[in-house]
Amino acid sequence: MAFLFDVAAGTHFPLAGHHTFGRLKSTVDTHVDRSCVSKLHAAIEWNGQKWRIRNLGTNGTWVNDNWLGQNDYRELNLNDTIRLAEPTDPGFLVCDLAPPADMLWPLNSPGEILPVYLSSYHLLPDANAPELAIYFDEQQQQWFIESDIDNSESAATPLHHGDAVNIAGNAWRFVRAQIHGATEVRVLSNRKLTDFEFVFSLSMDEESTQLELTHLQTVIDLGVRTHHYLLTHLARQRARDHQEGLDQKSQGWLYSEQLAAELGLDVTHMNIQIFRARKQLADMLHGITGQQLLLERRAGKIRFGSNRFKVYKGNDLLTAMSGDELTIRDTAEQR
Repeated sequence: MAFLFDVAAGTHFPLAGHHTFGRLKSTVDTHVDRSCVSKLHAAIEWNGQKWRIRNLGTNGTWVNDNWLGQNDYRELNLNDTIRLAEPTDPGFLVCDLAPPADMLWPLNSPGEILPVYLSSYHLLPDANAPELAIYFDEQQQQWFIESDIDNSESAATPLHHGDAVNIAGNAWRFVRAQIHGATEVRVLSNRKLTDFEFVFSLSMDEESTQLELTHLQTVIDLGVRTHHYLLTHLARQRARDHQEGLDQKSQGWLYSEQLAAELGLDVTHMNIQIFRARKQLADMLHGITGQQLLLERRAGKIRFGSNRFKVYKGNDLLTAMSGDELTIRDTAEQR
């Protein structure tokens, strides 16, 4: 993400994909309160390959020793100095020219704390001791934040450009660059999470759980993870409810406290596993829609969102569910 240094203020600030400068505070990204500066004086924009600045004001813009008249533009280079209207103004120094990216920009100590570049799903400040989750919903093309991991009934709220976010005692500002993310592990366009079958493989003592997602000829190995056992537990509950005749909308729901007790976890640790499961899926299946349905929540309850799965223990198939079809050999003794 490109950013500039405001020489007079002594602070850095990031550039939006189309970033405006001027005297009219309500309509520009960077407010410059000087009478010689036009209401909308200049714009810096990313053209897909490079950043360039266009002068829009009547008094011109200086880039180093070069003056730009109205509607003139110039490509920017590192260490360029931009001055609006007056060549003696302290101006702005070009410090970085990376492409635009959605990010959290540090407000407390921008010179000491690096920005957080956002792609798909993040547990912050880190995955081991998360305080919140920020993720991108591909279907809605919207960032969301879940700010209370300890709370089983915490709801996700939309995150908008300029919103403040507090993490581990530090203040950040969310910057939406109108593009999504930096790192794509796997792109599988035009597919939904419901297209995939979840295949859980338990060890004989159920101490480890591997998960694979399959669709037609595609097999995605999500490896062995602790949080896969939580998904398996909820999938089994859904199968048992189906066996007892519950309809699709009623299958699989467990109270969060009950689920934590059955897994032998406290609620906070269980919630962290839930967030880790969502993060891994988002990292591996970038571009797949409907990922928010992996784990569904309502009124203190949670369930596994898919009705297409198999559960193996060793080489034995214990449970298989595909829509309204069910094969189940899972018993309380086997668990």
